[in-house]
Amino acid sequence: MTMNLDKQGFDGPVAWDTPGTRSALRRLMAWNLTKFLVWMALWWAALYATVMLPVAAVAPMVLVLLVLAVLEVRALGRLGRGMRMRRVLAVYPWRQQPGTVRVDRGKAVFVLPDPDHPEKTVSLKLADVLFRPWTHEALKDYDDELWYAGDPRFACVVAKPGLRGLDCLSQPTAYDHRTDARRKGLSPEARRRAKAIGARVAD
Repeated sequence: MTMNLDKQGFDGPVAWDTPGTRSALRRLMAWNLTKFLVWMALWWAALYATVMLPVAAVAPMVLVLLVLAVLEVRALGRLGRGMRMRRVLAVYPWRQQPGTVRVDRGKAVFVLPDPDHPEKTVSLKLADVLFRPWTHEALKDYDDELWYAGDPRFACVVAKPGLRGLDCLSQPTAYDHRTDARRKGLSPEARRRAKAIGARVAD
């Protein structure tokens, strides 16, 4: 694990070349693919059951179908997020940063240093878990020794020690075309890397 908190914050081998990174992402992708296939199989099974059941049982089965559809879409979204993680890991080195997690009204917020201005910080939010607000205890491993790769002004892959709990965080301005792309405070290297991960950067 490279721990180099120089001014630029970009020195060192990219995370993808760090031992254990590729296998950790492959395991995550395989798990998410398995969940997607399971939810899809259950949806078709529930649809078949709905057709075969009496009319009185259709209403509750429609609710089951809706829940399964939501779970399937979420699993598909995690697969897509895995592809974004692959791009980030191929461009940025791993960093270590303890004491980065804040919990604000049940939302997890990671406060990371700006690679171009390490004295400043940038906040990234972790996606909500369905029906479960975040707590400090749930985020303890992240807070004790967060591993992250990326630029918090655009997107970061975060992990617990041992490359557990891989997840991808991103700023709305990085990928959402309904927002204004970031323009100020970016070094040429930061711009190059942001474009390499497909993030939006204003000229």
